[in-house]
Amino acid sequence: MVEGNLPGDSKAYQIRVPCIVFLVVTPLFLGARISSRLRSRSGLGWDDWTIIVSWIFAQTVSGLLLASCEYGFGQHIANLSTQNRLTTLKLFYIAQAFYKVTLNLTKASILLLYLRIFVQKWFRVSCYVMLSLIICFMIATTGSSIWQCTPIARAWDKTIPGTCISITANWYANAGFSIATDVVILVLPMQPIFQSKLPTRQKWALTIVFALGIFVTVTSILRMQTLNFSSTSPDTTYDITSSIWTVIEENVAILCACLPMCKGPLSLLFPSVFKSNSRNMSKKSYTGNSSASNWTPMRGDREKLSTRVTSVQGRLQLRDRDRDDTSEEYILDDIEPGNRTKPLDEENTGGIRKIMEYEIKIDEQGGRSSLPPERVGGSVIFDGRV
Repeated sequence: MVEGNLPGDSKAYQIRVPCIVFLVVTPLFLGARISSRLRSRSGLGWDDWTIIVSWIFAQTVSGLLLASCEYGFGQHIANLSTQNRLTTLKLFYIAQAFYKVTLNLTKASILLLYLRIFVQKWFRVSCYVMLSLIICFMIATTGSSIWQCTPIARAWDKTIPGTCISITANWYANAGFSIATDVVILVLPMQPIFQSKLPTRQKWALTIVFALGIFVTVTSILRMQTLNFSSTSPDTTYDITSSIWTVIEENVAILCACLPMCKGPLSLLFPSVFKSNSRNMSKKSYTGNSSASNWTPMRGDREKLSTRVTSVQGRLQLRDRDRDDTSEEYILDDIEPGNRTKPLDEENTGGIRKIMEYEIKIDEQGGRSSLPPERVGGSVIFDGRV
């Protein structure tokens, strides 16, 4: 704490506590996301890099607010020395701009994640439209935050002659847009999920994963209720409720954006939904049994088709090996536009596809040979038939 301020009440701890808590918690989820990407061999995409930048800016906001607390943020403005008051308000002014950038970058990251998962044309067009709106709004709202006053220095020093925009209206406009886009991003993937051919439990698992974004909407609404009081208060360094919710909102948004790739925390929160039984399914699908004789090959000449099939061996693609094919991590793997395999029924595909490669070993005149590997897209029923 710097010297020069008069003793008195302080709410600085209300800023310090969430800043320190999220400084520890948020990197854990971000690290789990990156680790999941690297272990699945899918690599880091634009959505991952965007959320990393968003996290850096979020920590910048927390750092600026913590620094402002050292100069008197959280104390009555009348108790602050002139120099400490100007420094406190200047740090708060800079934090406002970074907050608006980080929140919109988090939304952009979620939309970029959607583009890695879903392939429906209407859905991708919707994502690109939303992405364009969010980026344009981010530039506009950040600019309005930087140039809220003329000259700029009047934003933290009202003794300088000049003019300023309505801070209350600006903050409400930003909050309204944030809540509206939160709702759209939350609802957008529901239709493709329920129209897909995934098992019911996997549909509900995906629904829960994306519905967790409701927490961001709730924090945005709670923050919005504090804006009028904080923006019109004459004791701006003491009435800091909106700043507390600023820290909470931006970090909760990053946590929710990382959750789809964090199977571990989700398994702890919803064990009945995310409990994996893939090992049992893998044994059923890859071990030879009597049901294999009911399987009908889809290719080959007549002579080979008449030969008795002795075994069917399935294997996942290289990138999907050693992975849980019933987990949300497997479902949420990226589908790169350049590497996308055309489904058998493009019109009926749900946008989330399971690719399996199988090899048929047959007995032909006392010898063993094999048909070329075949790739099949869509749902796989593990009873010997595709």
